[in-house]
Formats: sequence, structure tokens, C-alpha cells
Amino acid sequence: MRILEVKNLKKIYKTRFGGNQVEALSNISFSIDHGEYVAIMGESGSGKTTLLNMMASLDKPTEGSILLNGTTYADIREDQLSSFRRDHLGFVFQDFNLLDNFNIKDNILLPLVLSGRPRNEMKEKLLPLVQILGIEKLLKKYPYEISGGQKQRAAAARALITSPSLILADEPTGALDSRSSDELLKLFSDINREGQTIVMVTHSVRAAGCASRVLFIKDGSIFSEVSKQSTNEDITPKIFNVLSAMSGGGNSHE
Repeated sequence: MRILEVKNLKKIYKTRFGGNQVEALSNISFSIDHGEYVAIMGESGSGKTTLLNMMASLDKPTEGSILLNGTTYADIREDQLSSFRRDHLGFVFQDFNLLDNFNIKDNILLPLVLSGRPRNEMKEKLLPLVQILGIEKLLKKYPYEISGGQKQRAAAARALITSPSLILADEPTGALDSRSSDELLKLFSDINREGQTIVMVTHSVRAAGCASRVLFIKDGSIFSEVSKQSTNEDITPKIFNVLSAMSGGGNSHE
């Protein structure tokens, strides 16, 4: 079942006084099915962060459309966008975005609190999730009292607590050491195997290699993509080949 559809997406930014125009995205189209794990790669300035912001409904395209579960973002009223994001999208950021004056439990539960969910539902959702993520002993601690890897697990729990249609991860391993990065990537693979759809923007070949499909963005357009033919396939060599073609100005044949 198709979850996300991106159709002919174009984004043009104008300079402050309306002079020069910068085309951040140019006619991008792709779709993502339920249960897919997709990575998006590209150099800084390639447009991948702009694309992520569009998928997150945080920015609007100049042309084109995005549909999540058949709902077109452009059809959602401005005053309903926040609740739409909260109910259907989960976010994992490079810098965690945890609130230091909230303990880990309250940080995780925040989306449910903002949605007005009953307390018994919060408890039912919280305990199994934190046990799976291995952070059940950290619930009374504050973000400044735990490690980066533990913060990212808490951020993942906050993203998952609403059972979102789609997890959007922006450089989720960027602030982590290699051990914490490996633990987070294993976590993402585990929750993906349980059926969670994930889209991850990353510079890391190691992180992208954990995905089932990788989209490569260059100069605001899709340059290429590679996919795993089997669950255990190592697509790292394919990723390096495409990145080499991108940096050398060549054409990909993947």
C-alpha cells in the first residue's frame, strides 16, 4: 500500500528583495510504500533538507503536490497542520530536540499530551515502547543527565508514541559516536521490520546502507536510486558508486 506520494515537486526561493531566484527542488517525483525504509542522500545544498521539510509539511512547494495516505497536504487547513503532523508523522532530529526542563517520560509523552489523549492510553503506549528501546530505567532522568545515544532513543520513542504513518529522520546519527550510531541503526531496522515506514536524510553511507532503498539528490533533482534485491544484501558498494558518479559529474547507471 502506498503511503507517501511526491508528485512533480518544485521549490523556488526568492531573494529578500525579490530579485534572484534559487531553484531548490526541480520536478521531483517518487512514492513510498507501507513498510519501506528509504534513505535520501546528497551533498550539502542538494535540496534534500528542503525535500524533507516538504514531506514534513513544514514548507510548501512552489509547484507539485505531496500526499500522505491519500491526503493532499495542500488541502489541509493551516490551523489543522500541527495536529496533522502530530497524528501522522514522527520526527527524529540530529540534535534530539528534547526539552531539558522535562524528564524523559514527559518528553516522550508530549505528543499524546498535546493531542489530549487519556492518561490510561499514555501508560499503555509508553511501557511497551520504552522496554523495546531499552530506556525504561531512564524515565525519571532529564536529557542533560543521559548520553547522546540514550537521548536519541528517547527521541525515537517520542516519534513512535503516536503510532505514526511515517517516521522522518534528519541526520539521526550525526551527533552520535560510532557505537551509539550502530545501536540507533539497529533500532531503526528493528522497528522497520515491525512495519514502521521510515524516511531518513543522511550523509552517512553506513546509515544509508541499512535502508531498503536509497534516493540520491543532486542540484534539486533525483540523480539516481539503488534498492536492495534481498533483505541481507549489502548495497554499500552501489552507494559508493553513485556518490562517486555524483561528485565526478557523471551519469549514474544504477
